[in-house]
Amino acid sequence: MPHVRRTGIILIAGLVTAQAFAANFEVAIYTEAHPWPQARADQELTALTDQLQGVISFEAFAAGEVDAVAAWVEEHAGGELHMLILTGLLPTTLYAGEAEGSLAEEFLDAGNTIINTGEYTFYSIEGKQEANETGALQDIIDVPAAFVWQGRGDNWLPDPVVMAPTADGLEYAPSIEEFGTSYPFHTEDYVATPWELEIALAENTEEDPRVDPGVILNTETGGRLGIFVQAYVLDIPSPDISWGAVMGEYILNYYLGVAAVAPGGKLASVWGAMKAAD
Repeated sequence: MPHVRRTGIILIAGLVTAQAFAANFEVAIYTEAHPWPQARADQELTALTDQLQGVISFEAFAAGEVDAVAAWVEEHAGGELHMLILTGLLPTTLYAGEAEGSLAEEFLDAGNTIINTGEYTFYSIEGKQEANETGALQDIIDVPAAFVWQGRGDNWLPDPVVMAPTADGLEYAPSIEEFGTSYPFHTEDYVATPWELEIALAENTEEDPRVDPGVILNTETGGRLGIFVQAYVLDIPSPDISWGAVMGEYILNYYLGVAAVAPGGKLASVWGAMKAAD
């Protein structure tokens, strides 16, 4: 019986910690979509923000508000953990080709999270001029071997990669379903780097292990990078999966818990004190 009571205390402490974290946690959403049609992206963002409403503070930035996004990121890069959500485009005010020291990199290095959907991770295009290619991902996370093509390495392929829900996906994001993606994480790209796979909501293991949606964690900085249905719908069939619903479920059911505990180690301290009292 004593252990049952202690488990209850742990669960209550976890709930209180997550609630306290959520009260100070802020999300920015840059809503300019690519290659998702803007109407589809807006529909998905409604599915996301309907879940966050009343629980988490969020601010949406319209297409072209790149200076305002940069100001938000700079303001939130100093300590407490926050999240930036991109719908396929990274403003060049956050990364303009810097090998080191971009605002996007500083935001992650401060322990924050960036999530992307749609286009290749950290793709930028403003006006008609393409601003970057695959190098942005490599520069921002400092992993020269990181690619998110269908095939491993610098290996674009024409067919989508079919992603199947994982047990974690079904538990934390019940809206997850099988779909075809263009730009998955290749988990082997991160061997011998500070980055490691934290959670896979869907995966394909037919060749090398590939993940989407999924989140990688920098074990040195606490920064997280997530991809949620990176489907280039100009080349492949548009997946029916609601990436907005999946994002919201991930944030509420998983992220708030792990992010709340990790920085201060509060639950670990509570558990340690209880074990010492045995």
